[in-house]
Amino acid sequence: MRVVDVRVLDDSGSVVWSGPEEEYPVVAATLDPGNSALRMSAGEAGTGDGGADGSVTRCRRNDVMTTAETLGLVSRRGVPRGFLTTLPHGAVFEAGVEAFNNEHLAALDVNAVHFPLVFDNSAPATAELTAQYAAQNRMFALAGHDDRLRLAYAADPNLFAWLADSVLDTARLPYAMYSPQPVFRNFRSGEVNIQRRLQFTVPDVHIWTRPADAAEQYLHALALAAESTSFWFGGDYLHVLDSVAGTPHDDDGFYRQVAKAARGLTVVRRLSAHPKYYAQKTAILVSAGYDNVMLHNLQLDEVNAERFNIRTDDGGHPVVIHACVAMGGSRMLPLVIGRGLAGLTPQLLPPELAAIQLQFLPLHERHTDRANALAEPLREQGVRTAVDCDFHRSTGARIARLRRAWQPLVCVVGDRELTDAPRIQTSAGRSVHTDYHAFLADRMPRWQRCRPATPNRAAAPPVVKTLRPRNRGAR
Repeated sequence: MRVVDVRVLDDSGSVVWSGPEEEYPVVAATLDPGNSALRMSAGEAGTGDGGADGSVTRCRRNDVMTTAETLGLVSRRGVPRGFLTTLPHGAVFEAGVEAFNNEHLAALDVNAVHFPLVFDNSAPATAELTAQYAAQNRMFALAGHDDRLRLAYAADPNLFAWLADSVLDTARLPYAMYSPQPVFRNFRSGEVNIQRRLQFTVPDVHIWTRPADAAEQYLHALALAAESTSFWFGGDYLHVLDSVAGTPHDDDGFYRQVAKAARGLTVVRRLSAHPKYYAQKTAILVSAGYDNVMLHNLQLDEVNAERFNIRTDDGGHPVVIHACVAMGGSRMLPLVIGRGLAGLTPQLLPPELAAIQLQFLPLHERHTDRANALAEPLREQGVRTAVDCDFHRSTGARIARLRRAWQPLVCVVGDRELTDAPRIQTSAGRSVHTDYHAFLADRMPRWQRCRPATPNRAAAPPVVKTLRPRNRGAR
C-alpha cells in the first residue's frame, strides 16, 4: 500500500493544494499557521512560547502523565504497569465527557448493544478479522482456559460473530448501535502511556446501512464529530481522510462533501490499496502538544459484511460505518493537559469537566455568608461549587494553590462583593468576567450538557502520606 497523492481542501470544499506526499510537510506548515494540529502533522518541532510566532511548542508525553497524577485525576500506584486507577476527580472528568456524548449519540439515533469482554477467535472469518492484531501480539488470551477465547480489543469481533449468517431488514436501515466496550490491548514495551493503556473503554458506534445510503450516513456522522470537536477546541483541529483509490466514494464530489461536513481543513490521502477493511477512514486530529491525538474516527467498511455472510433481504450486502464518540480518560484527558503544558491553552481544566467548576474565595470570615449565598443557587442547578474558608493562609497562597490545581474559575468575595455583583476570573488570572450574571447565563447551557446524570462525589481519598515499603523479611 502506498499514498497515491495528497490534497488539502478548505471548509468550502475547495482544493487549496495537491501534490505528492513528500511535499506535504513543507506546504502544510504554511497553509494555516494558527492550526496547531496541521503544524504538528507537518512535523514541525517548534520553539518559543506556544504560538506567538506560529510555532508548535511541544511538551513531553510523560509530563502529561505526571501532571495528571499531580492533579489527582489518575494514579499509577499499586497497579500493574500499563494500567491506571481513575481517582474521584478523574471520574468526574470522564462522567462529564460521557454526559456530553449523550446529545451526540441521540443525534445518531443509537440503540445500546453490550457485548461480552471475551470473544471466540476460532471461526475462520473472526480469525481473518483479527489476523493483524494476532500477528502483532496485541490480543490477550485467557491463560489456563479455553485457548479459543480472547479478551476484547474492540466490539468488532463480537459484533460480527453475532450477526454472521444473518439477513437484515432493508426497510429498517440505517440502524445504529452503541456499544461502550471495556477493552484490553497488549501494547508493546515503550508504547504504554496516558493515552495508550492496557485497559480502557471504547465508546463504539456501528451504523448499518444500504450501500446507496452509505455516503449520507457517513457525512451525518462526520458532521456530528466535527461539531463535538469544535465544542471543546474551537477550530483548532485537522480532518484527515484516507480514501482507497477506485472504491465507490473515492471521487472529488465526496471529498468536497466531507470537507464541508468537517467544517475545517481536510487532508485527503489517496491510498493504492485497502490497509485493513475500510474504503474510507476519517480521523479528526487535535494537537496534545506532544503529538496529534485522534479524538473522533469513522471507517466506511465494505468488507466485513461479505466476510461474515451478512446480507440484506434484497440480496445484497450492507455497509457498516464504524465510529467512536469522544473518549474521556484516554483522549480528552491527555489533550486538555498536554495543550496546557505546551502553551496552546491556559493551564486550566475545562469548567465542564472540573470537579469544582466555580470556586468561591471569601477573603475573610465576614465574607463567608455572602459566598455561600452565591454558591447555593448554582448548586441547585447542578453546578459543582465550593467555598474556600482556609483563612490561615494568605489570599495569594490560596490563589496559588488553585492555580496549581488547574482550577478553571474563581470568584473572590470581599467587601465590595457584599453589596455589588461579583466577578468571575480564571485562577491563572488571564481573564476576568465582570458581568457575573451574564457570564453564568452564557455558560450554563454548556455546563448542563456535560452534567452527569448521577452526581459524583469528588472528595480526595483520605491518604495523608505514603509510607515507605516495609522490609517484609525483617522481624
